[in-house]
Amino acid sequence: MSAILATREAYRLWSETYDEENPLSELDRIAVRLLTPELEGRDLLDAACGTGRRLVFGSGAPRSAAGVDLVFEMLVRGRRVPGRPAVTAAADVRALPFRAESFDVAWCRLAAGHLPALSGLYGELSRVLRKGGCAVLTDFHPEAIRRGHARIFRDAAGAPREVEHVVHESVEHEEAAAERGMSLDANGSFCVGGEVRSFYESAGRLDRYARDAGMPLLLALRFVR
Repeated sequence: MSAILATREAYRLWSETYDEENPLSELDRIAVRLLTPELEGRDLLDAACGTGRRLVFGSGAPRSAAGVDLVFEMLVRGRRVPGRPAVTAAADVRALPFRAESFDVAWCRLAAGHLPALSGLYGELSRVLRKGGCAVLTDFHPEAIRRGHARIFRDAAGAPREVEHVVHESVEHEEAAAERGMSLDANGSFCVGGEVRSFYESAGRLDRYARDAGMPLLLALRFVR
């Protein structure tokens, strides 16, 4: 495998295949569904939205939904897909282009580990959330990294690529959020299990599934402002 890629460079290469689901993204979907309050009538922000694939809703849709992502190519890719929202912008999650108290709910999914520190992220989430609003964050679980796993994807040519990733323990999230006036409301570790077995099976890697079963793969947290 080639050298570990910086975040922006990696996601530019990943943009063409980013919508392909994997065990981590499936656990993220499950976790966010469980931790997100009822969205109907509320304003939602997806900070680090990628291609915007999670901003497509059926019944119970939010009153408004906006997404930002650091990588312009991700947003362009998403806008080519019929039905994807156009309410997206290229921006860093540490400098969100919104007025204070603009949202009731904010997501930041599988992105915090690409930041060297968490204070800027939580500062911005707290700023754009209304009083009583909540932020739902997910990330690659520290335990998975300790067991030798890495953020790896395949580019459009099928070549494996690894993205730089910083380990942030749950307590680091709690401390950074508390400094910005946000309190932990719920958290959980989502493990490799039956929900993601099909991904291993389709890849012909049931041997790896047997090894990974029960391992925490996703860390999920909900904070209230």
